[in-house]
Amino acid sequence: MKIFLTEKSYFTFRGEGSSHFRILGIEVYRLMQERLNAERGEFTGEGVLLDPVYPFLTRERLFSYLDGREGSYRFPGGAVLRAGCPMSQTPRPAADELGLPLFTLNNVPAVLAQAAKESAELHMKQGALVEEGAIVDYTAVLREGAAVRSGSRVHGACVVGENAEIVGSDVEDSVIGAGTTVRYSTLSGAKVGKNCTVGPYAYLRAGSDVGDGCRVGDFVEIKNAKIGKGTKVSHLAYVGDADVGGRVNIGCGAVFVNYDGKKKSRTKVGDGCFIGSNCNLVAPLEIGDGAFVAAGSTLTKDLRADDFCIARAREVIKPNRGKKYYDPD
Repeated sequence: MKIFLTEKSYFTFRGEGSSHFRILGIEVYRLMQERLNAERGEFTGEGVLLDPVYPFLTRERLFSYLDGREGSYRFPGGAVLRAGCPMSQTPRPAADELGLPLFTLNNVPAVLAQAAKESAELHMKQGALVEEGAIVDYTAVLREGAAVRSGSRVHGACVVGENAEIVGSDVEDSVIGAGTTVRYSTLSGAKVGKNCTVGPYAYLRAGSDVGDGCRVGDFVEIKNAKIGKGTKVSHLAYVGDADVGGRVNIGCGAVFVNYDGKKKSRTKVGDGCFIGSNCNLVAPLEIGDGAFVAAGSTLTKDLRADDFCIARAREVIKPNRGKKYYDPD
C-alpha cells in the first residue's frame, strides 16, 4: 500500500508552518518522507494519506497500527483510502503506536526531547559520545571518539573530528578538527583545525578559519579571518577581516581595526610576528614576517620583515596635580 504525504500544517511558528518545522536540522516533512518512503504530491488511487505530524513514524509501526481493519477510514493525522470503499463515519482513535504527534506547539517540547535522545543514540552508534543534556542535530557528523558534553548544542552542517571535545558550547555550521577542545564558546560558520583549544567564552563568527595547534582564549572574537598554524590569541582580543600567519602571538586587548565608518579593510600579519597587548592595527595594513609591535601601539603604517614598532607617547608626569582633575571628596 502506498503512502502519500500532504502539505497540511497545523500551526505556524515564526512564519513557518508545522509541516516544515525543523526538528534537529531536518523538516518534519522530510523526516517522514524518508522514514516512510512516502510519496508527495497529488494523491491517486488507494493508499494511506498522512499529514506531517508523526516525525518518528516508520512503515512498520504504521502498518502495525492499521492492521486488521478493512475499508476506508480516518484516523488522527491521516486516512486510509481503498477503491470502491466509502469512507467510514467512525474515525479510528489515536494510538501510541504512531509515536509523539505534532499537532500544536504544546507538542513541540516532547517531540524535541525525543528527537534529541534518538539523535544521540544514532551518533553514539558511530563511536561518538553525546552526554545527557547535550543536543546534536541529525545533520551533524561526529567522528569516532568525539565527545559532546552536557549543555552543548551542535546544530546545522557541523563536522566534529576524532577525539575532539565540545564542552558547554553552541556550535553551528562549523568544522572542528581532531583533538580540538571547545569550551563554553560560540562558533557559527567557523573552521578550527586539529589540536586547538578554544575558549572559554570565545566567539568565532562566519569566515573564521583557525589553523592547527592554535590557542583562541577567553573573550576573543574572530570574524572573517584566517589564523595560521600555531598562532596564539590568548584573551580579550578582536581579530576581524585579517590574514594572520603562523606562530604569531596576539596580546591581550589587541584590536584589528577593520572599519573606518564607510568600508571594511583587511590586515595581513606575517609569520612569527609579535603583536603586544592593547595594540590597535588600523587597516588596511600589512606587517612583514617576524615584525614586533610593542604593547600600547596604534599602528597605521605597513611594517617590513623584522621591523620593530613602538607607537606611543612618553609619559608626562606633573607632581601634585591629581586633585586639580579629580577630587573624590
